[in-house]
Amino acid sequence: MKVNTEKLRHSRETPYLVIDFLMLGLVIINLTWLVFDSLFASRMVRGVLEWLSADFTGFYAEHVHTNFVVYDLFFVAIFLAEFLVRWIVAVRQHTYHRWFFYPFVHWYDLLGCIPVASFRWLRLLRIISIIYRLQKYQIIDISNMYVVRVIKKYLHVLLEELSDRIVLNVLDGVQDEIAVGTPVVEKIVQQVVVPNKAMLVDWIASRVNELSDHIYQPRRADIKLYLDEVIANSIAMDSKVAALEKLPVLGEAITDVIESTVSDVVFNVVDRLVTDVGREETEVWVREIIDLIVVRLLQPDEGFQEASRNVLIDIIDVVKDEVRIQRWKLKESEFDDV
Repeated sequence: MKVNTEKLRHSRETPYLVIDFLMLGLVIINLTWLVFDSLFASRMVRGVLEWLSADFTGFYAEHVHTNFVVYDLFFVAIFLAEFLVRWIVAVRQHTYHRWFFYPFVHWYDLLGCIPVASFRWLRLLRIISIIYRLQKYQIIDISNMYVVRVIKKYLHVLLEELSDRIVLNVLDGVQDEIAVGTPVVEKIVQQVVVPNKAMLVDWIASRVNELSDHIYQPRRADIKLYLDEVIANSIAMDSKVAALEKLPVLGEAITDVIESTVSDVVFNVVDRLVTDVGREETEVWVREIIDLIVVRLLQPDEGFQEASRNVLIDIIDVVKDEVRIQRWKLKESEFDDV
């Protein structure tokens, strides 16, 4: 454990942090004494102590052990005084929404002041809370302590395993509901897709508007060659054009002009259509067409419902496979020495 004295010296919370250190020491002393007194009640422990020091054992049994509750009340008085001071400070600083919230939040401090064996052990939580505060204000650093790393490791494993089991059970339930034909798909369409239809249309329209710049322009020459080849083959197979080609002298020239003209016209029409997509004058009808397509897709249809159910079940299976991955094993290298 590292102690940052510089932080302690310049922190606004220095008086309270000093009190935390003092209370930490008192609680440790109190709990150590509590453990010793509990063990002292054992005949075996008392026999060992008598063998080590009969005078100390007799003195402790007569004057301390029999009056342990009285001595413990001195610690209780200090703990209660510190609890009341912090309560008053919390009220003045409006730490909580209501003045009476403090004892509910720090219930372990209050119950730990009860001089009954079962409640005294709650003082251990006071130690944890004090250490947490000191760590929070960077006065101490316990992150590299072996005990802390062990607790952190197995707490992380426990939480991940529990959360994974819960998530898998929930997903299994959702899959069962979808498989038996509950109106999950309809609810998704009506409550999720339909309210966001405008956003969906805008997104699709923006992708369509990028068609010319990002998809068409880099392949413009290839598309022209493809159209020239298709038109040439189509014209060559046409009987009327074949008859023209048989005309003496001008037949072949005429067919070449026809082929070239048709090819240029078709390409210019396609080029203009694709190039105009994304301009302001075409944006309205692009959105209208996409809106009509989306509306048509969202209309009730048994085939669509079945396909949607299968897709949702497959998606959930993928999610479940990801959840089943024990990610704490992937981080095992961080705890190689734990």
